[in-house]
Amino acid sequence: MSPSLAGLLLVVASSLCWAGFDLLRKLLLREISPMALVFALTLASAPLFAAWTLAGGAAWPAAGYWAPAVASVLLNVLANLCLLEGMRIVPLSLSVPLLSLTPVFAAVLAVPLLGERPSPANAAGILMVIAGAIWLHWQPPVALTAEGERRRQLKGALLVAFTSLFWAMTIPLDKLAVARAAAPFHGTVLNAGVAAGVLVVLLGRRRMGDLAQVRRLPGLFVLSLIVSCLALGLQLLALPLMFVGTIETLKRGIGNFMALVSGWIFFREAVTLLKVLALMVMAAGVALILM
Repeated sequence: MSPSLAGLLLVVASSLCWAGFDLLRKLLLREISPMALVFALTLASAPLFAAWTLAGGAAWPAAGYWAPAVASVLLNVLANLCLLEGMRIVPLSLSVPLLSLTPVFAAVLAVPLLGERPSPANAAGILMVIAGAIWLHWQPPVALTAEGERRRQLKGALLVAFTSLFWAMTIPLDKLAVARAAAPFHGTVLNAGVAAGVLVVLLGRRRMGDLAQVRRLPGLFVLSLIVSCLALGLQLLALPLMFVGTIETLKRGIGNFMALVSGWIFFREAVTLLKVLALMVMAAGVALILM
């Protein structure tokens, strides 16, 4: 499938929104626990997608919708919790690029699920993005006195890596679901389902009191809500127009660059020659996909 102009514009716009959402989540996590943040954002997003569904007059989904939709919801619960916990531990400029593992998983899973076979150039581009992400994350050994911190950083990196795997499994499922239902309807199901799943976890751990933390940053929370809805909505609209491997690679390529810039501006994270070279490898991989 050759990338269409409409599909590319939707993916770029969605990717920029996801990059902004990554930054906003990192800022919110200073005051709000991961589970409380996921629950509050998805619960508040569901009515917005429901209003979009009603405004568009979307019909009831076709047969075969609910199986991939419910599977995507369950995987998204796991992915969001892993991501936000990981982002609390490792720097933004290192945690976000680890999500570049998603495209290779997504491209592989799309072959049996969707019959999408990337061209040799697409495959080479995806592998270059993955290699750049690994290179970007590589750090020289630290002193033995920092062994505890090294283990903590490894835990955070593994959580983000698991997020990549879970999200790679969700996007082919989302594409199957959007083929049988309108994008805003599926967005409503995703947000409501994730909110319900996280609510069960909050109740099970007796952490409902954490929801009061959201009131500490009301303006930032509302901005995050708007940006997250735009990111998901635009991505769902792009799914019928583009291969899932291409969508995920472009999203992560743009996200990696924006994470480096945001980490430097907002968190004083160093921009080294190694990081710049790694991003150049990723950019070359993205160019291969678009050729």
